Amino acid sequence: KVQGVAAPLLIQSPTLERVTEGHPARLQCSMKNADVSHSDVHWYRQLPGQQREWILTHDTNGRKTDHEVVNQRLQPSRVTSNNTYILILRRVTVSDAAVYQCCVEGDVCGNGTRLNITSE
Repeated sequence: KVQGVAAPLLIQSPTLERVTEGHPARLQCSMKNADVSHSDVHWYRQLPGQQREWILTHDTNGRKTDHEVVNQRLQPSRVTSNNTYILILRRVTVSDAAVYQCCVEGDVCGNGTRLNITSE
């Protein structure tokens, strides 16, 4: 183990996001002590009363692999200038209401963003 090197830390913001149905939701995850361009990011969601499930991986080559439950509505990106991962959900529906979490290296995860969906 290298001394003096802090482990990666993921900070998710906001912790609560309210979005109107049919609009996009934007989730953000900032990484400290590591570079977003050198880490694959995995996104998970936990629906009310259910187990956390994997929904998407965005690898360092920019390829995305997503679970069929999200049906191609997720758009991941990296912003290297402020070392963040972004996840856009296009045209949210009421069924997208969940807690979303970003993770790197398997076990380093953000604190989660609760997405609440309101109807028009």
